[in-house]
Amino acid sequence: MKLKILELAYLEIENGKEYYNLQEEKLGDKFKKEIQTSIDNIITFPKLYPEVENNIRRCLLHKFPYSIFYTIDNDTIIILSVAHQRRKPYYWIS
Repeated sequence: MKLKILELAYLEIENGKEYYNLQEEKLGDKFKKEIQTSIDNIITFPKLYPEVENNIRRCLLHKFPYSIFYTIDNDTIIILSVAHQRRKPYYWIS
């Protein structure tokens, strides 16, 4: 499968990394590594995670309070958002 990360999702990842690096040295790098591990799991098992909206799936991170929202379009996984679970995680739908 191909992977496409929308610009909004990419910016959310980078903002999260910067935030966590300000909290503790290299914590942002751990955040980004967990994002990559989760994306690898999504690519390997694209239908593993539950649908939360019409054809939109949600993968919860284990160590950080973030969700990866994605959809599958033919042979492409599209990462729509990487949203904080406590800060209006569905804001991007509108």
